[in-house]
Amino acid sequence: MYGITKAATMPDNFFAGSFPIATDFGAIKTGATIRARAPIVQGADGIEEATAATLANLVGISADVPSGDEVVYYLTGEFFSQALTLPSGITAEALKPACRKLGIFLKEMNLNAG
Repeated sequence: MYGITKAATMPDNFFAGSFPIATDFGAIKTGATIRARAPIVQGADGIEEATAATLANLVGISADVPSGDEVVYYLTGEFFSQALTLPSGITAEALKPACRKLGIFLKEMNLNAG
């Protein structure tokens, strides 16, 4: 009738410390799609998700899925790299130096702590 199952959940930890968090917002490039917690860059036509070629123009990490034509993004803070939405071709290790220049620090979540 009823079966007992085991299930595990993993909390959605994004913030990794108490470094001060600052946010800003900007206009999204026409036609660009920005996902939550993705690294973003500022181009002449607006904000879009970063690519390996545009990491030098990094302005932050998107806070959430944008509503409308503007996106809110983090300028500073400590975040778990596993919680980021990484665009194709970008690894957390490749992203760290660009983030550090902004005051964004990526940390690894210790999944074996307990």
